[in-house]
Amino acid sequence: MRKFVIALAAVFVASLGLVGAAGAQDAHIGTIDADPVAVPAAGEHTLTANGSGWLPDTSILLTACTSPAETLVPGVSDLETIVAAAGEIEPLMHCDLASAVPVDVDGDGNFTAELTAEVGDNFFLSAGALDGSQAGAAWIPIVDPAAAAAAADDAGDDAGDDALAETGVETGLLAVIGTAVLGAGVMVAREARRHS
Repeated sequence: MRKFVIALAAVFVASLGLVGAAGAQDAHIGTIDADPVAVPAAGEHTLTANGSGWLPDTSILLTACTSPAETLVPGVSDLETIVAAAGEIEPLMHCDLASAVPVDVDGDGNFTAELTAEVGDNFFLSAGALDGSQAGAAWIPIVDPAAAAAAADDAGDDAGDDALAETGVETGLLAVIGTAVLGAGVMVAREARRHS
């Protein structure tokens, strides 16, 4: 039965993907502030997502996605490049829906949730609603603290610290990451609970 639910979700996601881009353009964009904003090395990390500006008293799904784009570089990749990388994500191939976390947004439009994920290059912490009404994402780069400190020393200022503080990305274009896919993950989670 579990395989059937996953197959059904895949078909559902594929059908939503056809309308997801149009719906995502109209989506309410919430903010995700990740803690940590960067990780020191690739590998498994537990991330805390603090959301604000979401639609109050709703349910969303928090998940991990990895863009197949050329590797993003902290302090070098600009917002346009980061958004383009997010746009290359094909949710069924690049998002870990199996470990997605359902999240309830409070009455003030805020949430806090933890997600443990395998962080690598081009990792995005993403959230969205099943109906495509809201979405948001943050890029979590890999930044070696020693290299960042050395770069700041070479520049003669705290540029390395400033670069780490600006890794979250809130933009309507990131909603294309897969508002529909994230919502489909909620469906998978609900169906899995119903049949277990």
